[in-house]
Amino acid sequence: MANNTSRGTRWSCPRSAANVTRGVAAEVLRHIDSTHKIQQYLHQFSATHEHQLAVVAIGANALSFKSADARKRFDSLAESLTFLKRVGLLPVVVHGDLDLEPEGVDSNPDDQSNILRRIRTLNYRFSAALDRNDVDARPITCGVFAATPEEGHPQRPYHGVVSAITPDAVESAIRAGSVPVVAALGMSSPCRSHALDVNHAAMHLARVLQPLRSVFLLPEERLSEVEEKNAADLSAIRALSNDLDDGASVLIGSATSLSHAIFPDSEPWRVMRKSRVIRVVTAVDQFPDGPALRAALQRHFQGEMNIDVDAFIAQLEQRDFVAYVDVTNDTIENLAIVFPGASFPWSAHGTSDIVTPPWRVNISELAVFAIDQTGWMNGVAEQFWERIRADHATVWGWLGDSDRRLPWWLARSGGSLRRVQEGRIYLWYGVVA
Repeated sequence: MANNTSRGTRWSCPRSAANVTRGVAAEVLRHIDSTHKIQQYLHQFSATHEHQLAVVAIGANALSFKSADARKRFDSLAESLTFLKRVGLLPVVVHGDLDLEPEGVDSNPDDQSNILRRIRTLNYRFSAALDRNDVDARPITCGVFAATPEEGHPQRPYHGVVSAITPDAVESAIRAGSVPVVAALGMSSPCRSHALDVNHAAMHLARVLQPLRSVFLLPEERLSEVEEKNAADLSAIRALSNDLDDGASVLIGSATSLSHAIFPDSEPWRVMRKSRVIRVVTAVDQFPDGPALRAALQRHFQGEMNIDVDAFIAQLEQRDFVAYVDVTNDTIENLAIVFPGASFPWSAHGTSDIVTPPWRVNISELAVFAIDQTGWMNGVAEQFWERIRADHATVWGWLGDSDRRLPWWLARSGGSLRRVQEGRIYLWYGVVA
């Protein structure tokens, strides 16, 4: 009898807290490659922030086109969701039918009861997978979405569109620190269940929950087709980004990249953020007022003893420039100043001579990039840089060789040149020589 018991079902024991902590720390360190990311992580996931949320939409075929591979990726996806939970980003999973049936099994994709059954079954599979990773999950298969039948598709009466949302069950799970696993199923007034578009259901939920991250997972095979074949979805996702709080990010990518969602980088994600009103100024008298400009420059040049703010403003009065600003109550929150037609300084033969590139290029100098601390953490710096890059084909600038923002700029530059005698690193984007 004892021998039979020993050969029976073997239950895995939870890993010790110390082992879990070491594993999470090691994984976080793999994602952190600069001081900027350390600051960003501490800013967004410190103990003072409770339950930072990530709504994760797992659409059809998000794992793979091949069922065998999909089952392996399902386990990897559960590991990634577990990692997000442990680093302080609580995932709210929204899923539909992932078609994880073994190959050779007829899934009857057009059969209503079969599709609804698979979605409900998958909901519990997700919860069980998280539970195996010692993460408390709460399966939610109904009561969140009200739906109406999808018009124009009489052959698919079981498909519906979201008409209302009741987030009580999701919010209850969040308050308990559990991972809500929400099936994209809606109930219509005749008490009929409808399968919902996962992305649209997740968008409705994100507008209510206002998460720090909204993640939409696509198969790797389709990422290159996002703009070509999903224009409507892309437009809806972009609209979502404008309905979220400042600092929130919308990410489009593959399931294999999910653990990277703690940092909303352009690699490996397609990133969208709330559009900021960035004003363009080309004359000193177009700034809110003189004191506002002076205060913004003083914040930027603080600690740089060789910079005279008044002399710099006088230079602006005499020279063509393009400034990018966002203003709140006549206060310049963030400021970037570009000088068009500024030759790139290139040291020749170890001398301090300035050599003009041998062929003409429209080159601009990024002279000021004054983004406040919060702006560096929540994507404002990225939005300013994207605007500058869109307006100027070639841009150069310099930083001190010990500047803490150097890794951020190196990741976005096309090249760099260290001039040891000056203690500077020159960086550029575009063609300079």
